[in-house]
Amino acid sequence: MSFLNLETLIVTLYLVFFYLLGFALFHREVMIKTFVTKEIRESQQYAPHFKRLRILGMRFDAKYIAIILSIPFLIGSLFSFINTRPSVNAWFLSSYIFIISFTFISIIIGNYFYFKTYQNYYDIFMFGLKEDDTQAVLKNIYDDYPVIKVLFLCLILAYLPSIFSYYAIQNQYFSFSDNILILTLVYIITLLGIAFLARGTIRSLPLGKSHVQVSTLAILNKMVPNGIVAMEWAFKDRKREITFEPVDLKTGHTLMQIALQKDSLLDRIPQSDYLANTRPNVILALMESLAMNCLVLDDLIHNDLLGKLRPFYDNSFTFKRFLSSSCGTAPSLAYLYFNSPIQNISQSIAQKTPLAHTPFLVYKKQGYKTIFITSGNIMWRNLGNYLPLQGVDEIYDQNHIIDVFPEARKTLSYWGIADEFAFALAEKCLLENDEPVFINILTITNHPPYQVPNHYQTMPIQPHLLENRFGKNNEERSNMLSTFQYASNALGQFMQNITQSAVKNKTILAATGDHHVRSLSAKLPEQYFIAHAVPFILHIPDEIQQNLNITFDPKRIGSHKDIMPTLYSVSLSDIEYWNLGGQNLLAPSVNSYYNFAYNEHIWADNNGIICHSDNLTKYTWKDDMLVADEANLSTAEEANKINAYKKLLFWQINFQIKGSN
Repeated sequence: MSFLNLETLIVTLYLVFFYLLGFALFHREVMIKTFVTKEIRESQQYAPHFKRLRILGMRFDAKYIAIILSIPFLIGSLFSFINTRPSVNAWFLSSYIFIISFTFISIIIGNYFYFKTYQNYYDIFMFGLKEDDTQAVLKNIYDDYPVIKVLFLCLILAYLPSIFSYYAIQNQYFSFSDNILILTLVYIITLLGIAFLARGTIRSLPLGKSHVQVSTLAILNKMVPNGIVAMEWAFKDRKREITFEPVDLKTGHTLMQIALQKDSLLDRIPQSDYLANTRPNVILALMESLAMNCLVLDDLIHNDLLGKLRPFYDNSFTFKRFLSSSCGTAPSLAYLYFNSPIQNISQSIAQKTPLAHTPFLVYKKQGYKTIFITSGNIMWRNLGNYLPLQGVDEIYDQNHIIDVFPEARKTLSYWGIADEFAFALAEKCLLENDEPVFINILTITNHPPYQVPNHYQTMPIQPHLLENRFGKNNEERSNMLSTFQYASNALGQFMQNITQSAVKNKTILAATGDHHVRSLSAKLPEQYFIAHAVPFILHIPDEIQQNLNITFDPKRIGSHKDIMPTLYSVSLSDIEYWNLGGQNLLAPSVNSYYNFAYNEHIWADNNGIICHSDNLTKYTWKDDMLVADEANLSTAEEANKINAYKKLLFWQINFQIKGSN
């Protein structure tokens, strides 16, 4: 009988850690050599991408190895205080190491064959083993792959660290010190090391899927996660899985009639010889928290929230009676670009299903190059994999931007890099392309924890205006206002650059907010609309305006559903598009049945607003932006229209994905 030697336990687990880490690193190199072309591997252009790939991949490997070895470390630590037979300690710990080594190695090797089949790491489709004919799938795997040989290899590779661990622990090979202080220090360092590796990061969120983008090449990004990482993501996606089912056409037609008084969701932009020949560039920025609930505090002299955006905000076609489709970035993005009321569509079972009518495809079919740029990480919400399926030709995120503008690295924060560099890349893409482009920009700077780049000089702001409405102190309020101003100013600088460039006469610029400024309290019910409103800013060159029939009514009500129909109408000719009740906001006349604004919480039209997430309570207008305090119940006709529209949103996305029964 004896106590487990703690030094032996620690050294043994260190050696097992490096053994498994070495295997994972070697396997990744095999994946790279097998699935990445020699041309890409030898290109100097992608050398920094490969460096990021290997470093980040190693961090993911270390994270999961540290997690699985934390259990024998903690249990072994307990055994060091219990008087047991050495063979019992050795048998227990070596058995555990064999099991986890076999599982770890098998899953990682299996990922190689999965990738070979599906050109992707483990994803939600691996559950087809259960959902399809399991026996047939297993037979197919057995027939197509060297299952027996791989199984034998995994057993051998798992046996090596386990048999080493058994003899090391039983014979207590590694007794390097009798000094209790040294032993305690080593133990604490090891414990902290496990915790650090298991988290994977210090300043940002724990290492996860949002960190995986290392290149503009999708194939390199797919080399980062090992099989364990990918399988965890697949299980998480499985939990978020949304069921899509074929729909009934008759039900859909009924909903269309009630909600929109139409029989089809396909609409057509009229013929325009001028636009057909001109094909102007179109740039749309979806700005983080560019919202009216903060902009109502804007004052040029004392509280400047617009900066260089002011000339465009004041002199372009700016719609302020305008709602975001949702109160979050992901759902607003899904609604705007994928016509989806389901924010997790890009992570769902439908994540590999191309949609037939995305805005990207509308422009792509007209000969436009489609580009998506974000100052964050493109693997957020799996967009890096989903956007190419929906018609996006080129995708750029913080990693590529840093490659192009190395100084951007200094602004890297919790969520990404400073917005100005995303705009700089958009400008570069615009000026360097000879073909017309449809560029979309997703910004992130105006987001908690509200940090502006060190080089930015804040213009006058008044934090006290937010007293009792936002933050705990003036420092927090100042940070929020400064960040809001910075993001607006960056957008304004970009628009100024474009309107002074060689393409100024053939480039349409548009911007809107993704949602309201969160945690900024509102006076309800008076500010119900303002609390969900975002501006829609549209700059159209004079030359294009002169050739179109444009009528601007700044009091016209709209929402995200109207953005694409408006952009199509001022840039394209005779095209068909999917329309969920949107209209051209610059048309001489309005379709009275489309003349409403929709947000996931409120519905607005010329009669007032209806809180459809709260018993359909209705408030009439006090002025253009504020509503009266007195509440009423919506009429039966209003309630039917709103409920039909909400059901129609889900009906049509199911129709696009699964068709009709």
